[in-house]
Amino acid sequence: MKQLIVEIDETTEAKINTAAKTAGLTAQQWLKRIIDEKTVTAWPDSVKALAGAWQDVPFAEELRTGEGQDVLRENF
Repeated sequence: MKQLIVEIDETTEAKINTAAKTAGLTAQQWLKRIIDEKTVTAWPDSVKALAGAWQDVPFAEELRTGEGQDVLRENF
């Protein structure tokens, strides 16, 4: 396993330690969890479930079917 050295101020360290303790984790475990959450490479299942949930927008030709014929333009 690799090690990473990061310099942080005392306030940030206290915030990390408090959040980790509240979650019942060590600071290292808590930081790893945050990094894992922020670096997701796949779509969550909730997003995947949206695929096909709405209809596609119709093409312009389909929208104009009831509009009749266009008038020819004049040549200049």
